[in-house]
Amino acid sequence: MNDSVFVRHANPCVSDVRAYVPGPTAGMISARHGIPVERIVKLSSNEAPLGPSPRAREALRAIAGGDDLHRYPAPYPTPLIEAMARAFGVAPRQVLPAGGSSETWSLIVRAFSAPGDEVLAFEPSMTSYAEVAVMAERRARVIDMAPPFSLSAADVLAAVRSETRVVFVCSPNNTTSRMLEPGEIAAIAHGAPGAVIVVDEHYIEAADDYRRRTALTLLGAVPNLIVTRSLSKMYGLAGLRVGAAVGPEAAVGFLRHFRSKWSVSLAAAAAGTVALLDEEHLADNVAMTRAGREALVRALGRLHGVELVPEAQGGFLLFRPLTRPSLDVVEELGRSGVMVRGDLLDGYIRVSVGTPEQNQAFLDALEAGLRVPAAVLR
Repeated sequence: MNDSVFVRHANPCVSDVRAYVPGPTAGMISARHGIPVERIVKLSSNEAPLGPSPRAREALRAIAGGDDLHRYPAPYPTPLIEAMARAFGVAPRQVLPAGGSSETWSLIVRAFSAPGDEVLAFEPSMTSYAEVAVMAERRARVIDMAPPFSLSAADVLAAVRSETRVVFVCSPNNTTSRMLEPGEIAAIAHGAPGAVIVVDEHYIEAADDYRRRTALTLLGAVPNLIVTRSLSKMYGLAGLRVGAAVGPEAAVGFLRHFRSKWSVSLAAAAAGTVALLDEEHLADNVAMTRAGREALVRALGRLHGVELVPEAQGGFLLFRPLTRPSLDVVEELGRSGVMVRGDLLDGYIRVSVGTPEQNQAFLDALEAGLRVPAAVLR
Protein backbone atom coordinates (compact mmCIF):
# COMPACT_ATOMS: atom_id res chain seq x y z
CA MET A 1 0.00 0.00 0.00
CA ASN A 2 2.86 2.40 0.75
CA ASP A 3 3.91 2.28 -2.92
CA SER A 4 0.39 2.81 -4.27
CA VAL A 5 -0.36 5.59 -6.72
CA PHE A 6 -2.43 7.29 -4.01
CA VAL A 7 0.56 7.56 -1.69
CA ARG A 8 3.01 8.59 -4.40
CA HIS A 9 0.82 11.38 -5.70
CA ALA A 10 -0.94 12.48 -2.53
CA ASN A 11 -0.91 16.25 -2.11
CA PRO A 12 1.58 16.95 0.71
CA CYS A 13 -0.58 19.80 2.04
CA VAL A 14 -2.79 17.18 3.70
CA SER A 15 -0.06 16.47 6.27
CA ASP A 16 -0.29 20.09 7.49
CA VAL A 17 -4.04 20.06 8.10
CA ARG A 18 -5.45 20.13 11.61
CA ALA A 19 -8.56 18.19 10.83
CA TYR A 20 -11.81 19.16 12.53
CA VAL A 21 -12.66 16.78 15.36
CA PRO A 22 -16.41 16.60 15.98
CA GLY A 23 -17.80 16.12 19.45
CA PRO A 24 -19.40 12.82 20.50
CA THR A 25 -22.90 12.03 19.33
CA ALA A 26 -25.86 11.46 21.61
CA GLY A 27 -25.65 7.78 20.73
CA MET A 28 -22.04 7.63 21.89
CA ILE A 29 -22.86 9.28 25.22
CA SER A 30 -25.84 6.96 25.61
CA ALA A 31 -23.70 3.88 25.07
CA ARG A 32 -20.88 5.13 27.31
CA HIS A 33 -23.04 5.91 30.31
CA GLY A 34 -26.02 3.61 29.80
CA ILE A 35 -28.51 6.46 29.45
CA PRO A 36 -31.42 6.20 26.98
CA VAL A 37 -30.87 8.47 23.99
CA GLU A 38 -34.17 10.25 24.58
CA ARG A 39 -32.90 11.38 28.00
CA ILE A 40 -29.72 12.96 26.63
CA VAL A 41 -29.58 16.77 26.90
CA LYS A 42 -27.52 17.82 23.88
CA LEU A 43 -25.98 21.24 24.51
CA SER A 44 -22.79 20.67 22.53
CA SER A 45 -23.53 21.85 18.99
CA ASN A 46 -25.16 25.29 19.21
CA GLU A 47 -28.42 24.16 17.64
CA ALA A 48 -31.74 26.05 17.67
CA PRO A 49 -33.62 25.21 20.88
CA LEU A 50 -37.00 24.99 19.09
CA GLY A 51 -35.73 23.29 15.95
CA PRO A 52 -36.83 24.29 12.44
CA SER A 53 -39.93 26.12 11.34
CA PRO A 54 -43.06 23.93 11.00
CA ARG A 55 -43.36 25.40 7.51
CA ALA A 56 -39.89 24.05 6.68
CA ARG A 57 -40.99 20.60 7.86
CA GLU A 58 -44.03 20.82 5.57
CA ALA A 59 -41.82 21.83 2.64
CA LEU A 60 -39.60 18.80 3.23
CA ARG A 61 -42.60 16.47 3.33
CA ALA A 62 -43.81 17.92 0.04
CA ILE A 63 -40.40 17.38 -1.56
CA ALA A 64 -40.21 13.80 -0.26
CA GLY A 65 -43.70 12.98 -1.53
CA GLY A 66 -43.37 14.80 -4.83
CA ASP A 67 -42.21 13.83 -8.29
CA ASP A 68 -39.00 15.88 -8.57
CA LEU A 69 -36.42 13.92 -6.59
CA HIS A 70 -34.93 12.58 -9.82
CA ARG A 71 -34.53 16.12 -11.15
CA TYR A 72 -31.41 18.22 -10.66
CA PRO A 73 -31.93 21.27 -8.46
CA ALA A 74 -31.62 24.73 -9.94
CA PRO A 75 -27.98 25.82 -9.79
CA TYR A 76 -29.06 29.15 -8.31
CA PRO A 77 -32.57 28.70 -6.86
CA THR A 78 -34.35 32.02 -7.36
CA PRO A 79 -36.91 31.70 -4.51
CA LEU A 80 -34.14 30.93 -2.02
CA ILE A 81 -31.92 33.75 -3.26
CA GLU A 82 -34.79 36.23 -3.09
CA ALA A 83 -35.74 35.08 0.42
CA MET A 84 -32.12 35.40 1.54
CA ALA A 85 -31.80 38.85 0.00
CA ARG A 86 -34.97 39.99 1.76
CA ALA A 87 -33.83 38.60 5.13
CA PHE A 88 -30.31 40.02 4.79
CA GLY A 89 -31.37 43.42 3.46
CA VAL A 90 -29.34 43.20 0.24
CA ALA A 91 -29.97 42.78 -3.49
CA PRO A 92 -30.36 39.22 -4.85
CA ARG A 93 -27.27 39.65 -7.02
CA GLN A 94 -25.24 40.07 -3.80
CA VAL A 95 -26.14 36.57 -2.53
CA LEU A 96 -24.50 33.26 -3.37
CA PRO A 97 -26.28 30.32 -1.70
CA ALA A 98 -24.16 27.31 -0.81
CA GLY A 99 -24.13 24.08 1.16
CA GLY A 100 -23.82 25.86 4.51
CA SER A 101 -21.68 28.89 5.26
CA SER A 102 -18.75 26.51 5.77
CA GLU A 103 -18.69 25.73 2.04
CA THR A 104 -18.24 29.39 1.21
CA TRP A 105 -15.01 29.72 3.20
CA SER A 106 -13.00 27.54 0.83
CA LEU A 107 -14.61 29.25 -2.18
CA ILE A 108 -13.50 32.65 -0.91
CA VAL A 109 -9.93 31.48 -0.25
CA ARG A 110 -9.63 29.93 -3.70
CA ALA A 111 -11.28 32.84 -5.47
CA PHE A 112 -9.33 35.69 -3.90
CA SER A 113 -5.85 34.31 -3.24
CA ALA A 114 -3.25 32.22 -5.02
CA PRO A 115 -1.15 29.26 -3.81
CA GLY A 116 1.42 30.53 -1.34
CA ASP A 117 -0.57 33.61 -0.35
CA GLU A 118 -1.33 34.21 3.31
CA VAL A 119 -4.70 33.62 4.98
CA LEU A 120 -5.05 35.11 8.46
CA ALA A 121 -7.25 33.78 11.26
CA PHE A 122 -7.56 34.12 15.03
CA GLU A 123 -8.10 31.43 17.65
CA PRO A 124 -9.84 30.21 19.68
CA SER A 125 -12.35 30.18 16.85
CA MET A 126 -13.31 27.96 13.93
CA THR A 127 -10.25 25.87 13.06
CA SER A 128 -11.85 25.37 9.64
CA TYR A 129 -10.54 28.73 8.42
CA ALA A 130 -6.95 27.54 8.64
CA GLU A 131 -7.92 24.10 7.41
CA VAL A 132 -9.46 25.31 4.15
CA ALA A 133 -6.48 27.60 3.59
CA VAL A 134 -3.97 24.77 3.96
CA MET A 135 -6.02 22.46 1.74
CA ALA A 136 -5.96 25.18 -0.92
CA GLU A 137 -2.15 25.39 -0.61
CA ARG A 138 -2.19 28.80 1.00
CA ARG A 139 -0.15 29.78 4.04
CA ALA A 140 -2.41 29.82 7.06
CA ARG A 141 -1.27 32.11 9.86
CA VAL A 142 -3.16 31.80 13.12
CA ILE A 143 -2.92 34.39 15.90
CA ASP A 144 -3.79 33.17 19.39
CA MET A 145 -6.03 35.33 21.54
CA ALA A 146 -5.47 35.44 25.29
CA PRO A 147 -8.23 35.42 27.91
CA PRO A 148 -10.75 37.01 28.03
CA PHE A 149 -10.51 36.64 24.24
CA SER A 150 -11.50 40.13 23.10
CA LEU A 151 -10.53 41.07 19.56
CA SER A 152 -10.27 44.63 18.26
CA ALA A 153 -9.57 46.26 14.93
CA ALA A 154 -6.14 47.22 16.27
CA ASP A 155 -5.40 43.58 17.09
CA VAL A 156 -6.35 42.44 13.61
CA LEU A 157 -4.55 45.21 11.77
CA ALA A 158 -1.39 44.60 13.78
CA ALA A 159 -1.39 41.05 12.39
CA VAL A 160 -2.12 41.95 8.75
CA ARG A 161 0.92 41.93 6.45
CA SER A 162 1.47 42.96 2.86
CA GLU A 163 1.15 39.32 1.76
CA THR A 164 -2.16 38.80 3.61
CA ARG A 165 -4.91 38.18 1.08
CA VAL A 166 -7.82 36.91 3.19
CA VAL A 167 -8.68 37.66 6.83
CA PHE A 168 -11.27 35.59 8.71
CA VAL A 169 -13.08 36.86 11.77
CA CYS A 170 -16.08 35.17 13.39
CA SER A 171 -18.74 37.34 15.04
CA PRO A 172 -20.15 36.25 17.44
CA ASN A 173 -17.04 34.16 17.74
CA ASN A 174 -17.02 30.42 18.16
CA THR A 175 -16.01 29.40 20.77
CA THR A 176 -15.85 32.53 22.92
CA SER A 177 -19.29 34.00 22.00
CA ARG A 178 -17.77 37.51 21.85
CA MET A 179 -18.70 39.91 19.07
CA LEU A 180 -17.03 42.49 16.83
CA GLU A 181 -19.10 45.62 16.35
CA PRO A 182 -19.61 47.06 12.83
CA GLY A 183 -17.34 50.02 13.59
CA GLU A 184 -14.47 47.67 14.38
CA ILE A 185 -15.11 45.64 11.23
CA ALA A 186 -15.17 48.79 9.12
CA ALA A 187 -11.86 49.88 10.64
CA ILE A 188 -10.33 46.49 9.78
CA ALA A 189 -11.54 46.67 6.18
CA HIS A 190 -10.38 50.24 5.67
CA GLY A 191 -7.06 49.53 7.38
CA ALA A 192 -6.35 46.47 5.21
CA PRO A 193 -7.53 47.51 1.73
CA GLY A 194 -5.37 44.88 0.05
CA ALA A 195 -7.12 41.96 1.78
CA VAL A 196 -10.56 40.42 1.57
CA ILE A 197 -12.17 40.64 5.01
CA VAL A 198 -14.49 37.72 5.71
CA VAL A 199 -16.92 38.10 8.62
CA ASP A 200 -18.46 34.75 9.52
CA GLU A 201 -21.85 35.47 11.07
CA HIS A 202 -23.42 32.04 11.39
CA TYR A 203 -24.40 32.85 15.01
CA ILE A 204 -25.45 36.46 14.44
CA GLU A 205 -29.22 36.12 14.99
CA ALA A 206 -28.62 35.25 18.66
CA ALA A 207 -26.92 38.62 19.26
CA ASP A 208 -28.85 41.46 20.86
CA ASP A 209 -30.18 43.90 18.23
CA TYR A 210 -28.45 41.86 15.54
CA ARG A 211 -30.03 43.59 12.55
CA ARG A 212 -28.28 46.81 13.55
CA ARG A 213 -25.00 45.11 14.49
CA THR A 214 -24.51 42.80 11.53
CA ALA A 215 -21.60 43.49 9.20
CA LEU A 216 -24.10 43.39 6.34
CA THR A 217 -24.89 47.03 7.16
CA LEU A 218 -21.39 47.93 5.94
CA LEU A 219 -21.59 46.41 2.45
CA GLY A 220 -22.51 49.64 0.69
CA ALA A 221 -19.55 51.49 2.17
CA VAL A 222 -16.83 48.85 2.48
CA PRO A 223 -15.63 47.39 -0.86
CA ASN A 224 -13.45 44.52 0.44
CA LEU A 225 -15.95 42.83 2.76
CA ILE A 226 -17.73 39.47 2.43
CA VAL A 227 -20.18 38.24 5.07
CA THR A 228 -21.07 34.57 5.41
CA ARG A 229 -24.42 33.54 6.88
CA SER A 230 -26.03 30.22 7.77
CA LEU A 231 -29.47 28.71 8.26
CA SER A 232 -27.99 26.01 10.50
CA LYS A 233 -28.34 27.82 13.82
CA MET A 234 -31.35 29.99 14.67
CA TYR A 235 -33.20 28.78 11.56
CA GLY A 236 -32.75 25.18 12.72
CA LEU A 237 -31.62 23.62 9.42
CA ALA A 238 -28.18 22.28 10.36
CA GLY A 239 -29.01 18.86 8.91
CA LEU A 240 -29.77 20.27 5.46
CA ARG A 241 -26.63 22.41 4.95
CA VAL A 242 -27.69 25.74 3.49
CA GLY A 243 -25.97 29.09 3.89
CA ALA A 244 -24.64 31.95 1.80
CA ALA A 245 -21.82 34.33 0.99
CA VAL A 246 -23.02 37.94 0.79
CA GLY A 247 -20.95 40.76 -0.64
CA PRO A 248 -20.42 43.17 -3.51
CA GLU A 249 -21.99 42.02 -6.76
CA ALA A 250 -18.61 41.67 -8.50
CA ALA A 251 -17.24 39.49 -5.69
CA VAL A 252 -20.28 37.22 -5.67
CA GLY A 253 -20.13 36.91 -9.44
CA PHE A 254 -16.52 35.76 -9.24
CA LEU A 255 -17.29 33.30 -6.44
CA ARG A 256 -19.84 31.59 -8.68
CA HIS A 257 -16.99 30.18 -10.79
CA PHE A 258 -15.70 28.20 -7.80
CA ARG A 259 -18.93 26.80 -6.40
CA SER A 260 -20.44 23.49 -7.50
CA LYS A 261 -23.38 24.22 -9.79
CA TRP A 262 -25.72 22.00 -7.75
CA SER A 263 -24.47 22.87 -4.30
CA VAL A 264 -27.91 23.43 -2.75
CA SER A 265 -30.25 20.44 -2.92
CA LEU A 266 -33.96 20.57 -3.70
CA ALA A 267 -34.76 19.86 -0.07
CA ALA A 268 -32.37 22.50 1.30
CA ALA A 269 -33.64 25.16 -1.11
CA ALA A 270 -37.31 24.44 -0.38
CA ALA A 271 -36.92 24.30 3.40
CA GLY A 272 -34.53 27.25 3.46
CA THR A 273 -36.89 29.47 1.49
CA VAL A 274 -39.87 28.97 3.79
CA ALA A 275 -37.71 29.08 6.94
CA LEU A 276 -36.49 32.53 5.92
CA LEU A 277 -40.05 33.66 5.37
CA ASP A 278 -41.28 32.32 8.72
CA GLU A 279 -40.13 35.31 10.74
CA GLU A 280 -42.35 34.41 13.68
CA HIS A 281 -40.60 31.07 14.25
CA LEU A 282 -37.19 32.71 13.93
CA ALA A 283 -38.25 35.30 16.52
CA ASP A 284 -39.33 32.51 18.87
CA ASN A 285 -35.99 30.70 18.55
CA VAL A 286 -34.10 33.95 19.02
CA ALA A 287 -36.15 34.98 22.05
CA MET A 288 -35.69 31.62 23.76
CA THR A 289 -31.96 31.66 23.04
CA ARG A 290 -31.40 35.18 24.35
CA ALA A 291 -33.50 34.60 27.47
CA GLY A 292 -31.74 31.30 28.13
CA ARG A 293 -28.32 32.87 27.62
CA GLU A 294 -29.06 35.63 30.11
CA ALA A 295 -30.43 33.13 32.63
CA LEU A 296 -27.32 30.98 32.29
CA VAL A 297 -25.05 34.01 32.65
CA ARG A 298 -26.78 34.95 35.89
CA ALA A 299 -26.72 31.39 37.22
CA LEU A 300 -23.07 30.79 36.34
CA GLY A 301 -22.16 34.14 37.86
CA ARG A 302 -23.60 32.99 41.17
CA LEU A 303 -22.00 29.55 41.02
CA HIS A 304 -18.78 29.04 42.97
CA GLY A 305 -15.92 27.62 40.94
CA VAL A 306 -16.76 29.07 37.50
CA GLU A 307 -14.97 31.79 35.51
CA LEU A 308 -17.22 32.94 32.70
CA VAL A 309 -15.93 34.57 29.51
CA PRO A 310 -17.77 37.92 29.42
CA GLU A 311 -20.07 39.62 26.92
CA ALA A 312 -21.53 36.49 25.30
CA GLN A 313 -23.62 37.21 22.21
CA GLY A 314 -23.84 33.81 20.54
CA GLY A 315 -26.18 30.98 21.36
CA PHE A 316 -23.60 29.52 23.72
CA LEU A 317 -21.30 30.37 26.62
CA LEU A 318 -17.65 29.62 27.35
CA PHE A 319 -16.45 29.15 30.92
CA ARG A 320 -13.54 27.75 32.88
CA PRO A 321 -14.14 25.48 35.89
CA LEU A 322 -11.84 26.37 38.78
CA THR A 323 -12.37 23.45 41.16
CA ARG A 324 -11.71 20.51 38.84
CA PRO A 325 -10.09 19.87 35.46
CA SER A 326 -12.49 20.77 32.68
CA LEU A 327 -12.44 17.31 31.10
CA ASP A 328 -13.38 15.76 34.45
CA VAL A 329 -16.33 18.12 34.67
CA VAL A 330 -17.37 17.26 31.10
CA GLU A 331 -17.24 13.57 32.00
CA GLU A 332 -19.39 14.14 35.08
CA LEU A 333 -21.91 16.03 32.98
CA GLY A 334 -21.96 13.15 30.52
CA ARG A 335 -22.78 10.72 33.32
CA SER A 336 -25.82 12.90 34.02
CA GLY A 337 -26.80 12.78 30.36
CA VAL A 338 -25.74 16.37 29.56
CA MET A 339 -23.56 16.90 26.49
CA VAL A 340 -21.20 19.91 26.28
CA ARG A 341 -17.86 20.53 24.56
CA GLY A 342 -14.64 20.44 26.59
CA ASP A 343 -12.21 19.75 23.76
CA LEU A 344 -12.27 23.09 21.96
CA LEU A 345 -9.97 25.08 24.24
CA ASP A 346 -7.74 23.69 26.96
CA GLY A 347 -9.29 24.23 30.38
CA TYR A 348 -12.61 25.58 29.09
CA ILE A 349 -16.12 24.26 28.49
CA ARG A 350 -18.58 25.50 25.89
CA VAL A 351 -22.29 25.01 26.54
CA SER A 352 -25.07 25.76 24.10
CA VAL A 353 -28.27 27.48 25.17
CA GLY A 354 -31.20 25.08 25.13
CA THR A 355 -34.77 25.10 26.33
CA PRO A 356 -35.40 26.24 29.92
CA GLU A 357 -35.66 22.60 31.00
CA GLN A 358 -32.39 21.68 29.29
CA ASN A 359 -30.62 24.68 30.76
CA GLN A 360 -31.75 23.74 34.25
CA ALA A 361 -30.64 20.14 33.74
CA PHE A 362 -27.21 21.46 32.76
CA LEU A 363 -26.98 23.73 35.81
CA ASP A 364 -28.00 20.93 38.17
CA ALA A 365 -25.43 18.57 36.66
CA LEU A 366 -22.73 21.24 36.61
CA GLU A 367 -23.16 22.09 40.28
CA ALA A 368 -22.60 18.45 41.15
CA GLY A 369 -19.77 18.10 38.62
CA LEU A 370 -17.82 21.02 40.07
CA ARG A 371 -17.57 19.38 43.48
CA VAL A 372 -14.13 17.93 44.16
CA PRO A 373 -14.41 14.19 44.92
CA ALA A 374 -13.85 13.26 48.55
CA ALA A 375 -10.94 11.01 47.57
CA VAL A 376 -9.12 14.06 46.19
CA LEU A 377 -9.71 16.06 49.38
CA ARG A 378 -8.22 13.38 51.65
